[in-house]
Amino acid sequence: MKNTLRVAILTIIALASPLAMADTGSKGSNGDAVADPALAVPDLLFARPAGLAGTTLGFCAFVVVSPFVAMAECVDDAWDTLVITPGEWTFTRSLGDFGDSK
Repeated sequence: MKNTLRVAILTIIALASPLAMADTGSKGSNGDAVADPALAVPDLLFARPAGLAGTTLGFCAFVVVSPFVAMAECVDDAWDTLVITPGEWTFTRSLGDFGDSK
């Protein structure tokens, strides 16, 4: 029990350390690292894993529907909607940025 608690505390510290040292837009910063520092932790702990799951499920859905969309000749649209959009939301937006990316 004591060892499990120690591992949990060290894991939380390891995950929070980069966020504590993140630049919050001081002079000389490009401002793209962290959009909103208050939303960075929930984004890292909840939204990014959910986005990864959404990307994975989107890929699985694409595999299932690809024969049907191939008949309709809209494979590129299906790929963009099911895989690229959640992938971009997960991997390319700034940490803590929940705004519309377009």
